[in-house]
Amino acid sequence: MTSERCIYLVRHGETTGESSIRYHGRNDVPLSELGEQQVARLIPLVQDLPFHAVLHSPLDRARVSANILLDGLRHPPGLVEEVADFTELGFGAMEGLTAEEIAVREPAWFAEWQAGRADGFPGGEKFAGFAERVQRAVDAVLARHPEGDLLLVAHKGIIKRAVGHLLGLSTEAVKRLDPSLGSLSVLSCGEQVKLERWSVLPDSS
Repeated sequence: MTSERCIYLVRHGETTGESSIRYHGRNDVPLSELGEQQVARLIPLVQDLPFHAVLHSPLDRARVSANILLDGLRHPPGLVEEVADFTELGFGAMEGLTAEEIAVREPAWFAEWQAGRADGFPGGEKFAGFAERVQRAVDAVLARHPEGDLLLVAHKGIIKRAVGHLLGLSTEAVKRLDPSLGSLSVLSCGEQVKLERWSVLPDSS
């Protein structure tokens, strides 16, 4: 990174598959009407910013969220880019389930997971591999776009790992991050990376 700039990170809104309570990773569930409204309420926070690029996950909930924000920008970005590696963590056999349903279906694994000893979801992506994927994707994006503000629209896991990577946080610190649906977070990137805003909702900005 050659100059001071900011990375704006937006988590997509609520989905028809209830992302607020269900583990949807690779499930390509669409935004609900509420989710569309949540994202649209972020427009006043970003509409005047001249983004160099807007990047988003290929999953529908992130792509549509990005398009809602793009429609509200007063300065069209130089580039809109879909980034495959910004797809959410794969939850494998646990896709679409709530924590309570997982506890009933896989009680032994659930206990290990709650104790912090699981290395991934059954049949899903390993946590370590996911972290490496996100770090690689973030580094590649910053190398392709070394200057200018960026807007990244993605998922909870992606935002947590991206912020953790850029701030140099421990794995335990990353686990405690919890960006809300339809929220905005901002990193300033210069000689040092700083978290300027975290999980901002329109009524708390």
